[in-house]
Amino acid sequence: MRLVIALSLCAGTVAFAQQNPGDPDEPQRRFGVGPKLKTFPQQTAKKALASAIDAIEKGDVPYLLAHLLDPGFVDFRVDDRSKQYEATIEVELARVRDLQTSNPDRYRPEDRVPTDRAKFAALVAERSRDRAFRQLVSDMQEKLRDDPQAFKDLKTLLREGTFEDIATGAKVSHPDVKNRALFLSKIGERWFLENRHEDAPPPKMPGM
Repeated sequence: MRLVIALSLCAGTVAFAQQNPGDPDEPQRRFGVGPKLKTFPQQTAKKALASAIDAIEKGDVPYLLAHLLDPGFVDFRVDDRSKQYEATIEVELARVRDLQTSNPDRYRPEDRVPTDRAKFAALVAERSRDRAFRQLVSDMQEKLRDDPQAFKDLKTLLREGTFEDIATGAKVSHPDVKNRALFLSKIGERWFLENRHEDAPPPKMPGM
């Protein structure tokens, strides 16, 4: 099903173990995106799917990625992609730091790039993750534009699909949506769309 291809962001059919995004009963900002539980409810699998469709229709792909897709999968993708930005961002921040050091009176202390090695490395990692998340948003937007059938499949599943309780959460299928079903899982009191299309639990990543 093209839906899974779009949601998996070129990750193939690999599924990843979920990582705890914090206290699930107290949703936190993720990637600078705050939770909107009244606008995009997730109390049931069906509501979570409806919220994903609503987010796409409103053009709020950042929210879809930050709060409606499996957080472990999104975190893994962001962490993996952020590595390719670290060297560039380190050079950029080092240049800014050198400029600020040469002109200390022109910058407020709170606006300066840290000179402490550990704090500088933490800032590089943070900026790299931010850039990686923005790139994932761009990738998702492009895939949804290039494959409108994926979004139509989502609507078909919500409107006419069969929601089935399974050991790992919920499965949604419809005879007109060929080959693959949509899976959702529950973390705390919220439901999330998974990145898998088979009747098997997601394998845990090494070391988890």
